[in-house]
Amino acid sequence: MSYCNIYVEKPTREGLIEAFKKRHVYGSTDNILADVRSGSHFMGEEFETAERPALQVKLVGNSPFAKVQIVKDNQYVYTAEPGKAEVQFTWQDNTPAPGKTSYYYVRGEQQNGELVWVSPMWIKYTGK
Repeated sequence: MSYCNIYVEKPTREGLIEAFKKRHVYGSTDNILADVRSGSHFMGEEFETAERPALQVKLVGNSPFAKVQIVKDNQYVYTAEPGKAEVQFTWQDNTPAPGKTSYYYVRGEQQNGELVWVSPMWIKYTGK
């Protein structure tokens, strides 16, 4: 069994459609809450920044997380083994390439094998 989770501003049909268009969604195989942001931007968004990209990650599961990973352009760039059901941290990309758009997403695995994958963010680092 798996879930498609969506964050909406208004619990209406229009609100659902808008949230899908913004890609404010994530998948999980259990009742796991995920909230991933970069500054004022929310998971699924595409944007530019002059600051090195940073992700604020919050996951709440019903079993301790064995691993939480950040993926950048199909490469694991950060792995934590928190061993607790609620995880919150900030990670910053120390090697962004100026002028390049990279995608970042978070993947979590609970100790019971249940997973969560968060919609990627496409972030162009301008380096200005």
